[in-house]
Amino acid sequence: MHNHFKNYEQLNVVEDKQLMMYLVKQEQEYNLLIFKEKGSAFLYEGGSISDIPYGHMIVGTSDNTRVTVYLDNSIVKAERYEFDLSTYNDNEDMLTISLGGLSNKDTYLIKNYNFLPPYTSISQLRFYDKNGKRIDETAFLD
Repeated sequence: MHNHFKNYEQLNVVEDKQLMMYLVKQEQEYNLLIFKEKGSAFLYEGGSISDIPYGHMIVGTSDNTRVTVYLDNSIVKAERYEFDLSTYNDNEDMLTISLGGLSNKDTYLIKNYNFLPPYTSISQLRFYDKNGKRIDETAFLD
């Protein structure tokens, strides 16, 4: 990890049960890296690369669905985010997840959620300012 990403700025590291998650950045490229504990070592499990200051990743197994969200709130400047989870067969039956108080959390946030199946799809992240007004995400897509 350290050799391959030595020219990257490390924004945040979070350990969550058997996971170690890194958010690193080089120029305008964000990398979310997830390592899973295997014995006495951590092995690369997956990740996400993006040129926008937020993103998410969903990993599903027969036992659990894990959603990992990352956010560079120095750019987005959101007070709250939310997203929807739905099942493969029914996009009308959704679970909405919301996290508020972002201005009081890490500027470079990594948040992990674990759910029981059958959630298989996730909506785009939606952001809101301190007045509850929706932030236009297209401003970050340049």
